[in-house]
Amino acid sequence: MERDRTRRLPWAIALLIVTFAIVVALVMGRIISNANRRTAYAYQAVQLSSNNGLQVVDDGFVYYDGGSIGAVTADGHVKWTHLLGRNGAFEASNSGIAAWSGESLTLIDSKTGTTSFSGVMETEVLSARIGERYTAVLIGPEHNSTIVLMEEGGRRVSSITLTNQTVIDFGFFSKGSLLWVMSLDSSGTVPSCTVNTYRPGKEIVGSIHDNEQLMYGVVFQSSYFCCAGETYLKVYDYTGSEDKSRRRLVYGWYMAALDENRLDDPMMAFVPNNQYDSESGMRDVRMIRADLDQQVRMPYGCQSLIARNDRVYGFSTGGYVCIATQGQREVKAYSLPMGFDKVYGVTADNIAVLGNGSVIYLLNLS
Repeated sequence: MERDRTRRLPWAIALLIVTFAIVVALVMGRIISNANRRTAYAYQAVQLSSNNGLQVVDDGFVYYDGGSIGAVTADGHVKWTHLLGRNGAFEASNSGIAAWSGESLTLIDSKTGTTSFSGVMETEVLSARIGERYTAVLIGPEHNSTIVLMEEGGRRVSSITLTNQTVIDFGFFSKGSLLWVMSLDSSGTVPSCTVNTYRPGKEIVGSIHDNEQLMYGVVFQSSYFCCAGETYLKVYDYTGSEDKSRRRLVYGWYMAALDENRLDDPMMAFVPNNQYDSESGMRDVRMIRADLDQQVRMPYGCQSLIARNDRVYGFSTGGYVCIATQGQREVKAYSLPMGFDKVYGVTADNIAVLGNGSVIYLLNLS
């Protein structure tokens, strides 16, 4: 009998050890899980009468409700509203808001909501953008279009006609003193992109035509700007001369997010081609900014990526936000306390602007 008891004792001790190990594992797993699924910071909701377009700027967002355009601060206060009319569109920047409907164009001060120009262009306004010194207005038709450059108050500086070209994007750089225009030429056997640079009031000062790849994005780094393509990030000066020593291979990666609110050395977020716009979401993120080239993995598949300052934010429809910070290996993840169907962006003070129809959520991620 004593022999049976001593034979059973080790089994009882082993069972206790295994049970204790399981409990410890469960507790540690819960701790790790909680660390990766922390609750997000406070938020507030802003109810719009209607949401026909919304864009994030440094200190909040600008929206159009189908009749009026308005600005809301990052703490949810309405700064101003301006009657625009029906069928309008707008482009908001930290320098101001350009709004248009048909041939009518209105330029609005982003701080006060006052109008600096209101007039009618020769043809339909396709797009417009206010820079630090000038405003560029793209007028129709879509092919063979014209860009009109204006000073504050609406005085015209020059017009640029892009023959046999379709404008993809345009904007200002070098503290607003130079204009860049990316256009597509589809007249040849193979479509090609060209980036031209202009000095307002003068002729073209530089031109980039890449025969190695199709370009799709323009990014600025100090006195240079780089063009994102299917294979390389290529760096040029404003005359169009490439600095080949700064060429970077990005084959297999696509630029999914760019900090467009930062005019110098903005953060870029690249993802593998097969993850971009996939149902499972984007998880492998390559953060590129000046000399930074860092890869991180998001804890959850993200349907939207936002690049802002030194961070890349990933938002999943499963209810999480993942935050990758420049120079840090750990990616933080937080559970979101609200449902949303649209991610608009992040302000300069790390306030995420999310939407669910006409309800806008301002979520503090600091």
